[in-house]
Amino acid sequence: MGRWLDMIASRQLARRIALDAGMHALAGMVDLLPGMKRRMADCRLFEDIEYARHGRSPLRLDILQPTGPGPHPVLVYLHGGGFAIGSKRTHRALAAAYASQGYLVCNVDYRLAPKYPFPAALEDACAAWLWMADHVVDYEGDPLRAGLAGESAGANLALAVTLACCTPRPEPFARPLFERALRPRAALLYCGFLQTSMPERHQRSGMSEFAAGIATDAARSYLGKFASHPSSAQALADPLCILEDIRAEPGLPPMFIAAGLDDPVVTDSERLERALRRISSPCSAHYYPGENHAFHIMFWRARALQCWRDSFEFLRRWLPVQAQPE
Repeated sequence: MGRWLDMIASRQLARRIALDAGMHALAGMVDLLPGMKRRMADCRLFEDIEYARHGRSPLRLDILQPTGPGPHPVLVYLHGGGFAIGSKRTHRALAAAYASQGYLVCNVDYRLAPKYPFPAALEDACAAWLWMADHVVDYEGDPLRAGLAGESAGANLALAVTLACCTPRPEPFARPLFERALRPRAALLYCGFLQTSMPERHQRSGMSEFAAGIATDAARSYLGKFASHPSSAQALADPLCILEDIRAEPGLPPMFIAAGLDDPVVTDSERLERALRRISSPCSAHYYPGENHAFHIMFWRARALQCWRDSFEFLRRWLPVQAQPE
């Protein structure tokens, strides 16, 4: 209840608060499903680990550790929700899907807009990556075999963290990642909302007013007055635009791109694929006919299952779970 009272106090939109409450209720019901019970039985859950602090407030993540001896390859998972809703709790089922394949997952909570606008969420995502680098060995994870994953706004954060790791950036929260020189081995970006600014670009033929309104709300709550007129200080809110301006491959990891062809922001994924192919950076792009935003969370749908199979195949190639010696 405290979560939603805080959202009311920060003047969140009523529909966002209702959606966030519904997502958390659904997460509780998902825990009762046989498939989820099997996945959770095959891993160990460490909850509410502090990875950084903002003032007096701790920032926390969960770890899902696979059974069996480590060290395990690692995925840092960043949830979606338009930078304003969702949590590690609402996305535990997705983290468990990776853990079931042998990956140690850091499932991250970060500060939410509009109470905490840009760059708060990205500052937290960067801090989570650095925490992983220093501490994941304590949970039988291998920081040298680590990647990033996220959907929607989480894909935006995952791509921005990847850029911070691989390219020198002026932002004080990004600079330590490049200096640390621990680059992700892979990045998985689902239905990416990869350019936050210029929400008026969504007012186009083929996009419903409802979908355009959601994208506009996300941009305004995250970027405030800079939503339509970003400056260089907001550059990492638009990691896609940074990549489109890169002229030489900077050592990016292989990227998995997935989007439904009926997704209102599918063009962001298509632009990302074009940008990566132009600089000959490895990527594996998958588009699913008839599917909308975040379709992959609907585990009962055939194309959602295909998306997960595609992502696991990508991981087996680029971030494999190494067999233990007998």
